[in-house]
Amino acid sequence: MTIQNITGRALGVASLLFVAFAGGVSFRDFHGVRSAQDLRSAVMLVPQRLETAYMTAAQGQTAEYTPYQTYADVLTTLRANYYGKDIDPTQMTYNGIRGMMGSLKDRYTRFMDPKAYQDMVDDNHGEFVGIGALLGTNKAEQIYVVRVLQGGPALRYKVMAGDIILKVDGKSTLKMKDTAVVKLIRGAAGTKVTLTLLRKDAPQPVVITMPRETVQQEVVQHSIIDPVNKIGYISLSVFNEESDVQIDKALLDLQGQGVKGLILDLRENPGGLLDIAQRVASRFVPSGPIVWIKDRTGPMQSLDVIPSLHKNHMHYPLVVLVNGDSASASEIVSGAIKDTGSGTLVGEKTFGKGLVQTIMGLRDGSAVAITTQHYYTAMKHDINHKGIEPNITVSYTDDDQRKMYAYLREHPEAFYDLKNDTQLQRALTELVQRTRVASARPWE
Repeated sequence: MTIQNITGRALGVASLLFVAFAGGVSFRDFHGVRSAQDLRSAVMLVPQRLETAYMTAAQGQTAEYTPYQTYADVLTTLRANYYGKDIDPTQMTYNGIRGMMGSLKDRYTRFMDPKAYQDMVDDNHGEFVGIGALLGTNKAEQIYVVRVLQGGPALRYKVMAGDIILKVDGKSTLKMKDTAVVKLIRGAAGTKVTLTLLRKDAPQPVVITMPRETVQQEVVQHSIIDPVNKIGYISLSVFNEESDVQIDKALLDLQGQGVKGLILDLRENPGGLLDIAQRVASRFVPSGPIVWIKDRTGPMQSLDVIPSLHKNHMHYPLVVLVNGDSASASEIVSGAIKDTGSGTLVGEKTFGKGLVQTIMGLRDGSAVAITTQHYYTAMKHDINHKGIEPNITVSYTDDDQRKMYAYLREHPEAFYDLKNDTQLQRALTELVQRTRVASARPWE
């Protein structure tokens, strides 16, 4: 090779490197080059880096990577090079978002894929596709049936309150959250789901296969629980778009039967919509703030009683039943009633969720629930991670629970058990005493 050829190649490489460094190829791309092969490999990167630099400059951006570009690079590299199964970019992106949300260490800030978001929307509308059963988690971390809903497949196929769900379609529920089990049970209308249930006194697990159907959720159930003393009872299972409408109908019906005292049961109620909590509380609290809301920058702002909702019912002595699963909107209502002296709380300390989430839909049908506000009770008490202590504490024992489930298995259409429910018994006793010295009167 002549000196002229060597000089020409050297000048060519030098020119290329100058352009490359000017275009964004860093020294580290050539660091450690010890042979012609290494040099060729480094030089092969130049067109790719020049293209990136050109596109960056054309878009008026700096050459420094953003987190979005890093994510796109990783996803592209995985799809091109991963040895295992094919990469699903949508699911991988969803899982990446879940990881991002999880890094906040906020259990309530979460991502919902399109199906999960649609399920939540359906729940808030008061209907869903499933079997018609309310699930919970017991002290042994087992998923169990709290109550079987009227009109659903679970009632017809003899799923019973107290049944422990061991498997869904053969998949174990061990260490799963109740929300995850609900997701397994739900599906397209007309498809079937098989539950493997551990039932008290059954010699072996009970296996039931039933269809999934659209279930109209009756979130409110009511009756006269004590005909002699005219004590009414209303159970509210969730705060969705139907809750206040159904509460209104129940109050009017009980009023027509001459009720003189009322028990509002918010036990096992996980909460729901903030505006519905305001409407429900307005039916029992005379006036003033129901809850105080604060975002991360602004001052506290109150959501007050809606006067028109307060004045269209009679005023009765009121007892509210709460327990450790009364959360969020349930705590807004029970907290307002306790703080204003509008009623008496009986039961156990509530869950302690003092945060508000805003649901934001995304263009692909998914959504994010983001904690945007902190709320305080009517008297500005912070109940987050603390809960609300009842006025009268009545602990619910495991034996009480077993007796109640036995009663509900024998009476599947019942929605309360006055015989074994010690908290309900105490609420009734409190109301009977109060109605002896108080009479129903219109709201002022």
